[in-house]
Amino acid sequence: MKKLLLLLLLLPQLVRAQPAAEPLQIAERFVAPEGWPDMRGYLCCEAAGQAKRQTLGQQIPRKLRRRCQLLQQDSARAVVAVELRDSTTRNDFYLHFTREASGWKLGAVRSLAMTALGAPMLKMLTGMPPKEVAKYDQTHPAAGHAFTVGNIRLWVGADADIMQHFRRRRPDFEEVVRLVRAGQYFTADSANAGEQAANADPAVQRLLQSLFISRVTRRDLPCGTCLEFVIGGMVDNTVGLLYQPDAAAVPAMSPNRVIVIRPLGDGWYLYKTT
Repeated sequence: MKKLLLLLLLLPQLVRAQPAAEPLQIAERFVAPEGWPDMRGYLCCEAAGQAKRQTLGQQIPRKLRRRCQLLQQDSARAVVAVELRDSTTRNDFYLHFTREASGWKLGAVRSLAMTALGAPMLKMLTGMPPKEVAKYDQTHPAAGHAFTVGNIRLWVGADADIMQHFRRRRPDFEEVVRLVRAGQYFTADSANAGEQAANADPAVQRLLQSLFISRVTRRDLPCGTCLEFVIGGMVDNTVGLLYQPDAAAVPAMSPNRVIVIRPLGDGWYLYKTT
């Protein structure tokens, strides 16, 4: 009886001694196929209103493999990337966390939106016979068939595919940076004129076409000094690569604008907006 009484007295201290769950741990539980009875205690904001009965892991097919990666964590915010994949497809989600007095809470789930048109567009383009491809190239001289197919594949592709494309063609991306700097296009008073001149440069244009990049700019992200390689998107839901060797100048991630920034090394990043 004395031992039982002592255990009951110590129980509150033992509970308090348990380490608080970190964002990566919460993410792994939230995307696991099994249920999570304690889920509601780790949600806040819009996530609390969306996941009322089931976790994200319970709402997606059980056969999908799930991989979580912590991208950023400081004293107040954290972002975890989630890759869902099977033998033929990959999808990426981004979990945004905030730290409250009671611990870390999942506040929002994001992914690149408005990509539904990508698959039917690809099916149509890749199903064209050679004569139609030639006609397409004639009527779309600025963005021919090969460019459009490659560009759409990157736009709707998985993060892993975009990163592989960048690593394979990194010397060409870096050559674009060199050409833009040499041309001093973005030092003019008019950002619009500088952007137009940069994208009209024949050497830059030729490289961007081969890289399946729509344009280079400095206007899409809240970073006046970043060089952005825009792949594409719909409205404000865009994906691309950016170059910014000063890590302190890289835009912060948030569920309301830049939903993910994935470092690729030496000042290069993959980004998505909403």
